[in-house]
Amino acid sequence: MRKQIDELTMKIGICVLERSDSGAQIIMKNGKTFSITLPESCLLERMATEQGKVISKHDLIVSAWGRPETIGSNSLPVAITNLRKILEFSNTKIVNVPRKGYKIEIPEDAVKEHDSPILTDSINIEKTDKIENIKPTFSYTLKIYASFISLLLIGYSLLYITFSWVHVDCIEIGKASVCSLRNENPDLTNIKASNGNFYYSHKSGLIEFSNDN
Repeated sequence: MRKQIDELTMKIGICVLERSDSGAQIIMKNGKTFSITLPESCLLERMATEQGKVISKHDLIVSAWGRPETIGSNSLPVAITNLRKILEFSNTKIVNVPRKGYKIEIPEDAVKEHDSPILTDSINIEKTDKIENIKPTFSYTLKIYASFISLLLIGYSLLYITFSWVHVDCIEIGKASVCSLRNENPDLTNIKASNGNFYYSHKSGLIEFSNDN
């Protein structure tokens, strides 16, 4: 028997062969797993490593069990049959070449499907979709900010017009006309007997002005 079996993770078509000291398994594309023996994993590893090449029965036995005299005559055929049943699900075949040995045949489309560039393309597509989803959100945010600034400007303009507008009230008293800012409430006691035009403010008092000005 083989004294040591190395741990292994190996792609075989659309399958993955995994092996450790505790056992081995074949993982299908859909995630389903099939347990196999350690010698069977060694057989599959040897044939997949030399894909398309016919490997003699003797070499396969040495790869899987170490010494031919330690196993029965049916050990290799039984192991090959078990592997065939599992690999059928991935369209991978183990072919018996009479008087020569065995070889594994993996469909070309299965090999291409498992290539890393395909996985990379899928990741790039996913990232592109995320970027495209971000763009509308950013544009929408800019529109909100622009609308908010526009409303502020309009509000400021209205306030400026409202509070900067000067209201002047004029009162006729006999032949005199007195004008003042709204809410100034001019003292009209001394104006009743006067003629002319006057302007009144709290700061400067009553000021007469001529129409010629």
